[in-house]
Amino acid sequence: MAVVERGTVRQGQIVLEHPLELEEGTEVIVRIETLSALPQEASVSRDLKSLRFFGIWADRHDMTDSVGWVREERQKWKTRIERQE
Repeated sequence: MAVVERGTVRQGQIVLEHPLELEEGTEVIVRIETLSALPQEASVSRDLKSLRFFGIWADRHDMTDSVGWVREERQKWKTRIERQE
């Protein structure tokens, strides 16, 4: 199992934004990367919710079940188009 969490160094210790949901005593391997070491795209992708277009279709009544809507659209792609004469 892999868990990726974001944290901040405070007084020499890493403070995570959320508590880890791991059983007490679980052994872990820790790999630390600073955000400045990440490619520009990686830090941008973390902030998708802050983009102006995020949630643009939230009020669409035909997409209340977005997974179902996508499934239906994909099913149409699998159906062969036939000529109408």
